[in-house]
Amino acid sequence: MEPIFFFFIFKHRFRRRALNNFIKIKKIRNFKIFDLSGIFKYYILGLPLYLLSKIFTKFFKNFVFISCDGKPQIKEQGINIWFGGTSYKIPNGYKNFKNNCFVFENFSKLEENLLDLYPYNPTESKLLKDYKIVFVGSFNISDFQEIDEIWEKEKKEIFNNLRIIDDYNFWKKYDLHNHARIQTYYLQLKERLRFNLIIELKKIFGNKILVVGSKWKKYINDSLDDEFDLAKISKFYNGNICIDFGSKWGSNIFYPRSVEIIEHGGLLVQLEQSNASKKFYELNIIEKFNNFDQLSKKLNNLINDENVFHQKIYKQNNFFNDPDLNYDTFKKIYEISQKKS
Repeated sequence: MEPIFFFFIFKHRFRRRALNNFIKIKKIRNFKIFDLSGIFKYYILGLPLYLLSKIFTKFFKNFVFISCDGKPQIKEQGINIWFGGTSYKIPNGYKNFKNNCFVFENFSKLEENLLDLYPYNPTESKLLKDYKIVFVGSFNISDFQEIDEIWEKEKKEIFNNLRIIDDYNFWKKYDLHNHARIQTYYLQLKERLRFNLIIELKKIFGNKILVVGSKWKKYINDSLDDEFDLAKISKFYNGNICIDFGSKWGSNIFYPRSVEIIEHGGLLVQLEQSNASKKFYELNIIEKFNNFDQLSKKLNNLINDENVFHQKIYKQNNFFNDPDLNYDTFKKIYEISQKKS
């Protein structure tokens, strides 16, 4: 097969964190991948190479450039990955590009160019004797009377079916399904759900659950301060049961936080997401839940049965050690890069 060369070119290093180990892949079959991100490599190598490719097109036909957040703005022979949410969040000047790609989508906005960036080369999980249930994250609940009223009315039903807020008909009931601010309503209801789930889990599991995030201190006395150092966050995840309620922006199994958990050796226990990667649930690779009762029972089983926990985390790590998992993702990136904007 003819070789294809992929180049990550963007100057902001913080986006490397969002890409996790995906950006560290060097080769998959006939695909060769180069990381030219960060200010130094971007200006010295990445940007000049991209500009040359625009001049000498026929010599660079097998080159694909990958930008983040439209910096640089790639119109052809590459893609722009947007991490800030769905296409609703894209600046107007970029909206019509056919090579815009996303890692989030939800019921109100399905994306044509959705990418699954699968975990790669996960860290070996330590078999901790005193492993815990871990949640690392914050919440941002805005003063929103209409959403507060919906939450108070629907919270019992939502706890019985945590996926109901991803249902078009749920919002149609309140005549909000076509509202211009539906994304804001959706985000704020998810914030309230996440907050209340953690509070209830803390009541059940006490010191067996570790909550990391400064905003929780007002509600959970033994919660820890915000942590942004990836090496320290890795220690929270590795060898522990890690709860994930999905991204507030969408309903995708694989997004930066869930991938980060797997790559750092934590067992992902995730609210079932509605996007296309269902095979990971069907193969029982990802531990899923759909309601609060199911979640609490699953956590209770994992925290009290060391053998079951170790079997599941070993199965997860072993599965994601496959370097070929991201082959189809790079293939899709190549196909999108050939579209004319």
